[in-house]
Amino acid sequence: MEPEKLRRAAWPAVLAFAAILLGGLVVRASYSSRPVFVPDEEITLAVVGHMRQSGDWDTNWAKAADLSAGLRYDQYNFSSQLYATYFFYRAVKAMPGTLAWRSVDDGLNVYRLCSVLLATLALWLTMSVARRLGGAAAMIGAGILTALSVQLVQDAHYLRPEAFVTALTVAAVGFCWPREKFRASATMAGAFAIGLLIACKVSMLLLAWLPLVPILHGWKQTPGRARWLALGIFPLVIALGFAAGAPGAVAHPGKFLFGVRQLATQYGGMHPPHSHLDGSATWDMLGRYFGATFGWPLLLAGVVGAGFLIARRRWSELAVLGGPVVLFAGYFATKSVFFERNLSHVLPLWFILSAFGAMALAEAIAARLRMAACIMIAMLFVGLAWRPARLTRRLVWTEFSGRGFERNQAFAQQQRARYPDAEPLASSLLVAQSLEPIAQHFRASSAPVILRVSDYRDEWTAACLRQLEARFEAQVVAENAGSFPEVPTSTLLTYHSCQESYFLITKPRATRK
Repeated sequence: MEPEKLRRAAWPAVLAFAAILLGGLVVRASYSSRPVFVPDEEITLAVVGHMRQSGDWDTNWAKAADLSAGLRYDQYNFSSQLYATYFFYRAVKAMPGTLAWRSVDDGLNVYRLCSVLLATLALWLTMSVARRLGGAAAMIGAGILTALSVQLVQDAHYLRPEAFVTALTVAAVGFCWPREKFRASATMAGAFAIGLLIACKVSMLLLAWLPLVPILHGWKQTPGRARWLALGIFPLVIALGFAAGAPGAVAHPGKFLFGVRQLATQYGGMHPPHSHLDGSATWDMLGRYFGATFGWPLLLAGVVGAGFLIARRRWSELAVLGGPVVLFAGYFATKSVFFERNLSHVLPLWFILSAFGAMALAEAIAARLRMAACIMIAMLFVGLAWRPARLTRRLVWTEFSGRGFERNQAFAQQQRARYPDAEPLASSLLVAQSLEPIAQHFRASSAPVILRVSDYRDEWTAACLRQLEARFEAQVVAENAGSFPEVPTSTLLTYHSCQESYFLITKPRATRK
């Protein structure tokens, strides 16, 4: 193709790239400065706040005086992300005219902007990697799915490390992309990124093999000394990245390992409502959540994409995209606590596979039906993105905007107005002790109770509701399904909008002797 025609042909892809990136940024930035309850946000506020005020760059949580007692102990979790946030704040501080904005809530606006920009960077990197795999169509499909992912948009609004980890993971995959001619500099950059990831979350050790893929892929075309040198050096580069991201952990390995043991204990125990009652593995919770938020067509499209790579013997590309997904999904499926955020960083990789699978399938269908492939590809992309887009719209427009909270408050007031003589109580009913305030009320009064129950669609709440009905005369008088009625137990419910059931409780049941 002539250069001028080539440039004209590239313009639609460039415009699509820019539009998706801008749309992703807008969705991630919308309402990002509004208050929202996220339990772990105090970590960044306290640790980075301590670094700013004291000049001590050690990211040990135990040094942060403002951190709650349950978190303030020796550990270096999130270290590289805390450094990234701290230096981002320093960069913003150097800009004139930012004093009032960056002083809000001890830097909350700045910290959240850091997450927004990192999440947008992850979108940029995802589209870049997808283009290498399947050209402009795969780039557009993966970009749309990543931009509209409810989980990734959720992560972008929090002072947690997920946006940082996702951006670095996709960057590491891009650096370690298999090329016919081995590029040592790119592979070592990927190894360094993996070291930074491990400095943030120790579970990122599951990515330590990634630099092996480009080394082995270009093994025959690489001179013997260069390939053996790369094979020997990349573990050292990973260690260097870890040291750069968590120098305090290198200086105090005992404190670092203590934090790792505490984290392992947390994920080896139970965490209502994000666990089963019997403490068993949460693989089924993982499957239900992603089935509900992705939709099964999107999940199957990723399998189809992997199948096309297998059929075309593109093993190395399948390894760097599918390998991390399988490893992390398999690892966290065996844990007794399920937090969907532990898989956030591999979602873009699945979206790339899904877009590639949808594109290849659409081309095959279009050829059979003798229609334009671009039309079939567009139809499949819209179908795959439909459910994520609906959930993301509710998360941003209803929940992050505060409209959902106002709606729930109005609903609660309506129920109290219906039963003006009843004592209003509210509870999450995750443990049996949650029923004691009701029992105490009836020891002191015979007035009925209107109880608002926050139901996360979990086993713990279901068990307590059975106990409630066994101990008291109670009937459901109203239900508010919330913004995500189709989503099972997850932080979408615990942080934002759970189902609320209202029970009218008239008296205790007579106990049998």
